[in-house]
Amino acid sequence: MTGDKPAPLYDEYYNKHGRARNDLLANPEVLFQTLAVDRANISALQKLDLDRDTARVLDVGCGTGASLFQFVRLGFRPSNLTGIDTSVERLAEAARFLPAANFLRESADSLPFTDGEFDLVFESTMLGTLESRSLLENIAREMLRVTKKRGYIMLADWRYSREGSGVKTAISPALIAKLFSVGKATVVVTAEKGALVPPLGRRLSRITPSLYFLTQTLFPFAVGQITTVLRKL
Repeated sequence: MTGDKPAPLYDEYYNKHGRARNDLLANPEVLFQTLAVDRANISALQKLDLDRDTARVLDVGCGTGASLFQFVRLGFRPSNLTGIDTSVERLAEAARFLPAANFLRESADSLPFTDGEFDLVFESTMLGTLESRSLLENIAREMLRVTKKRGYIMLADWRYSREGSGVKTAISPALIAKLFSVGKATVVVTAEKGALVPPLGRRLSRITPSLYFLTQTLFPFAVGQITTVLRKL
């Protein structure tokens, strides 16, 4: 799973499952889940009109910077990448990981940026960890505010919630439409299928990885994570 949970949920998650839970080298259950998310994000970015030399990207809830590293791999300039998070420890790790990027300790519902500052505003598995509808609305409003006109908002999140998974709120198409005023303030550019629901996806990744993407194609209801891109009007 790419992206990072807010610090308390991150600690709770790994205290329960162990630090090797999402370790690509130590846990074979993770590989195809990660590949599926990466493929969804890359497929989404391929459809966008972005100049990788100049595009300014904001990762809301960046954690240790894993998601921003994907943008570097894809040719975006590190100096144009910014991540915000509330965890000092995780931001310090992100800064060591990507020293040329910009990392700030800020709250997602009160971003310290001017209107229309970013070409792409991104979040990965952050919105789904929140339960408060008012907080979700405030974060969505801020993400919209700092996105340029005709710029993009990219949401890589889980469309189902499950007890004990850390996903408190399903980031469904209906919720996205409400939070980001689809049809009024934004339009949907694409929605790309990502990781399968974890019990199934982890099992296939470990036992029969050759069936992973076939399952994703034949059984779309089994896809748990979707990467949705909106364009600001």
